[in-house]
Amino acid sequence: MPYLERFWKFSLSIFLRFDWVSRTVTPDERLSRFIFDKKHLRGSISPAAFMPPKTGGTSVYRTCGCTAKRIWLLALVFVEGERKDKAKILGRADVEAGVVFREGLKVRPLLRPHPRHADLTGWPEDKPSQKDKALALAEAASLCIRPRPDAA
Repeated sequence: MPYLERFWKFSLSIFLRFDWVSRTVTPDERLSRFIFDKKHLRGSISPAAFMPPKTGGTSVYRTCGCTAKRIWLLALVFVEGERKDKAKILGRADVEAGVVFREGLKVRPLLRPHPRHADLTGWPEDKPSQKDKALALAEAASLCIRPRPDAA
């Protein structure tokens, strides 16, 4: 059975890579931040879910035009499947790119591991300013809990 599961994931990843996304990010685009930590989902989205890592930007996926099913497939194969720690996605925070732009941040398309992958960049150096921007993103975002595998 593990062989069939690996083959299915490989086949799915090939199919999902055929996805064209403009290099230009528009303000009305939906961006999805996938959440792995229960602390980021205590009743609402925690600003910590959007905080940038020490190096690089905050990873998001450009999910405008995707069905819910496609978003979760992208998450399973290209986000959860790429993690070395094998952590499971608990949910996602969806926010419009316009909110990101109003906070003075940028969306930098990365194309890897998938054409829809991007980073939120332009974060200030000081932690309090980062927290302010992350709070604004969290307040504007909508939470989508990952559906159970048996859900249709």
